[in-house]
Amino acid sequence: MPLLKDRAFYKNIIAIALPIALQNLIGFGVNMTDTIMIGSLGQTQLSAVSLANQVFFIFNILTFGISSGACVLTAQYWGKGDTAAIRRVFAIALDIAVLFSLLFSAAAFFFPHEIMCLFSTEASIIAEGVKYLRIMAFAYFFFGITNTYLTVLRSIENVHISLIVFGSSFVVNVIVNYLLIFGKLGFPKMGVVGAAIGTLTARIVEFIMIIVYIVFVEKKIRFSFTDMLKPDRLLFRDYISYGIPVLFNELLWSVGSSMQSVIIGRIGSDFVAANSITGVFMQLTTIIIFGVASAAAVVVGKAVGSGQNDYVRKCADTLMLLSVGIGIFGAAMLLSLRGIAVSFYNVPDATKSLAQTLMIIAAINVFFVSVNAINLIGTLRGAGDTKFVFAADTIMIWVLAAPLGILTGWVLKLPFWIVYFCLKIDEPIKAIASIARIKGSKWVKNVTR
Repeated sequence: MPLLKDRAFYKNIIAIALPIALQNLIGFGVNMTDTIMIGSLGQTQLSAVSLANQVFFIFNILTFGISSGACVLTAQYWGKGDTAAIRRVFAIALDIAVLFSLLFSAAAFFFPHEIMCLFSTEASIIAEGVKYLRIMAFAYFFFGITNTYLTVLRSIENVHISLIVFGSSFVVNVIVNYLLIFGKLGFPKMGVVGAAIGTLTARIVEFIMIIVYIVFVEKKIRFSFTDMLKPDRLLFRDYISYGIPVLFNELLWSVGSSMQSVIIGRIGSDFVAANSITGVFMQLTTIIIFGVASAAAVVVGKAVGSGQNDYVRKCADTLMLLSVGIGIFGAAMLLSLRGIAVSFYNVPDATKSLAQTLMIIAAINVFFVSVNAINLIGTLRGAGDTKFVFAADTIMIWVLAAPLGILTGWVLKLPFWIVYFCLKIDEPIKAIASIARIKGSKWVKNVTR
């Protein structure tokens, strides 16, 4: 399996992956500062916000699914140079995003207590989480439009605006959080409520910047919000066929991941806090991985759309080798950060020790996450093989990982690290499946008209 020697391929991957990786780094910075600030209030507040944010996590992945489904089409139409079709697909994705944004906002505002009770049985954690959720309910609409638009924009090789938008909102989020969580410069000390207001403010700033960009700056496809009122039936059918599997893929995967948080949340606050700390630093080590995966989807999709099938297969082999190297690097990075990571948090020594143990398992997991992200989300999804990705990415988490977590955590009450290992067991199996699929011959699918 020789590496591709085409310099243009590597330049395209780096040109797309680097800004996305920097954007992911900003996302890590937001999560890191949030957990440190909130964690300084105590383990109850950290656990409450971590569990309450599972709703936002599901919504975030859902909007990623909506936009990634659109990207399957737009990347290939970009290869054909058909900007009119791209504009109509943008409109379809945004229409769907608005609908789900309103549904999530209503659920978080009217049923925060019921939602928190799904994740925890501890009254103090539920009470703090309810306060956080009621304010976060207003953030979903702004984030839904912003994230969907910026993610689809990646598919036409426009990645720099998202870096500017999220970089700006990061600064806003940190400043408002600091002022309101701790009550600085004359502002009231609001704790988790201040954290929610900080996040909401950042989402509003992102939304305003996107409106300005669409109206005054964007020239590649000349999208207008009036396009959302002009549905295209043929392209909508294509989106249903190729994009909906991606949407349900991300939705079921995110719900499955949140089910893991339910399992952990009902075991104890020590496990919740340790998992939260581990998750933040695992996000740091996967920044490059998901940057390359997003770039792979664009490069492969564009090549499929322009009819370069032999080139697509060479790209796939090269990306597979890259996924192994990047995975090893990410695993080593997480292992090296174990000791430093826990020192940032005001949690009991038992929680710090558990977090360090979980990071060893997470480091192994990072390797397989790299293989899966680049092969499944990148190569296969970019090539239009969305139904296989849907099956591979969701079946194992629901058939194997979640049931094993319930068995080991709730029934057998085994040690935390064994439960955590079982909850991550789906990644190695998916890695084997993705490699076998790419070695086959049925995954390149031109989805353009």
